[in-house]
Amino acid sequence: MRGVSLLVLAATAAHLHGARVLFEGARVIVDARKAPIEDAAFVVDNGRIVKMGKRGSVNAAGATRVDLTGKTVMPALLDPHVHLGYQKDGTYAAENFTRENVIDQLNRYAYAGVAAVMSLGTDINGAELQVRGEAKTAARLFTAGRGFAAPNAGPGTPAMRGSSVGVTNEAEARQGVRDQLAKHVDIIKIWVDDRNGTVKKLEPALYRAIIDEAHKHAARVIAHVYYLEDAKDLVRAGIDGFAHLVRDKEMDDKTVALIKQRRIFNMPNMGLAETRTTMTPPAWLDDPLYRAVTPAAVIDRVRASYAGRTAQATEAAQKTYQIMEHNLAKLNSAGALIGFGADSGAVPDYFHAFTTHRELELMVHAGMTPAQALTSVTVNSAAFLKLGDHATLEAGKSADFVVLDANPLENVSNTRKIARVYLRGQELRRENLFAR
Repeated sequence: MRGVSLLVLAATAAHLHGARVLFEGARVIVDARKAPIEDAAFVVDNGRIVKMGKRGSVNAAGATRVDLTGKTVMPALLDPHVHLGYQKDGTYAAENFTRENVIDQLNRYAYAGVAAVMSLGTDINGAELQVRGEAKTAARLFTAGRGFAAPNAGPGTPAMRGSSVGVTNEAEARQGVRDQLAKHVDIIKIWVDDRNGTVKKLEPALYRAIIDEAHKHAARVIAHVYYLEDAKDLVRAGIDGFAHLVRDKEMDDKTVALIKQRRIFNMPNMGLAETRTTMTPPAWLDDPLYRAVTPAAVIDRVRASYAGRTAQATEAAQKTYQIMEHNLAKLNSAGALIGFGADSGAVPDYFHAFTTHRELELMVHAGMTPAQALTSVTVNSAAFLKLGDHATLEAGKSADFVVLDANPLENVSNTRKIARVYLRGQELRRENLFAR
């Protein structure tokens, strides 16, 4: 894609930075854990919400009025598990990891109503650190820098394999953590997976050293995990989050209880696995939001990929996915901390931005309520990213919100029906965020 821009704002006086604006008439989901305010009114001034209440109860003398009657307003989404930079048009390669491409993908997230993402452990050349420092990029960027694994045993995709730091002893592991923290990464990522017996798994002594060293520096560690036995030991070792669900078997009650007790952040990451469970192209391939944010070459390749699938591979994927659904339902029913993460960009045909919305739908299908799923992608993810002024639309918070044509509390897929996106109180000119 060419013509990549930074944050593009509506050039109307009503939405200029610093203007005082009164929004009236919408249903407002202030906090997904609470009932929405019907026929609401709220005031945005200098990028922040300053008043929130029922229409008629909010005094906003001198403010420009915006009528949102019939719309639903909710906090902008947050996605703490993506892999930026590798996917570009019809190619998927480390050479694509450039400042321009990272910004292009952040703009796609902003178009889809996502205010912030975390690139989780596959950033390779510092481009993400440059972008993170630019205050006016569209979606805000967090990064785990380079994650840790056994040598050549990190990400499963060959193009990403060189992004992880291979460690072989405790001294290397501890120094690697210090090196990443010196770059001010937001979290430490580790991979604990043998990729179905094809690579060496990060040894317990090494991931324990990584966790211990990170904690000494008040940093957190999140683990890519597959097997239940690894998850059990990582919990005992003090892991702060899981970047995936356990996928080999049902989680036992004792492990679930310990995960809940220690408030470990759980990213379901349902979407990528779900795409492998069918041999026929799904209906969402025609979704307007998907087609708006996904490069045409990827759209064509994804649709064509279904023709080459075998019944055997699809059946195996269905069994794995059933385990994932069961484990998510069990964690959620137990009251464990359910976070969010779509794993977008992890493989060539798992695209950015739309996948955040699809993930919500799959979480609800697995047994979560729409309100619980929305809490995971707003409140819980904001806490994980340490974005204290996001996630709810209360007075004093950053005015990051999405205007929808339908209510996501009734059907969570309505998060895709986006009418407008506001970040830091300013309406995005969505049609100009990236070249078509």
